[in-house]
Amino acid sequence: MFDSFTTTAYDYQGNPVEHETSSDSWSHVELCLAMADNYGYAETTQGGRQVGEYGERPAALGQRVY
Repeated sequence: MFDSFTTTAYDYQGNPVEHETSSDSWSHVELCLAMADNYGYAETTQGGRQVGEYGERPAALGQRVY
């Protein structure tokens, strides 16, 4: 079974404002970029692991640990 991709957009204070989930990875690349343009920061995760991000990560979200 394939894990789905979840893209979440955050405002500049680090509050989640929109998210979308599907199994199409390429659409989430484009969606992540569009959400970052609209809200300031967006990241895409798959199975709880970050697979992409755009924008400036809000300080309220803390440092990403890889």
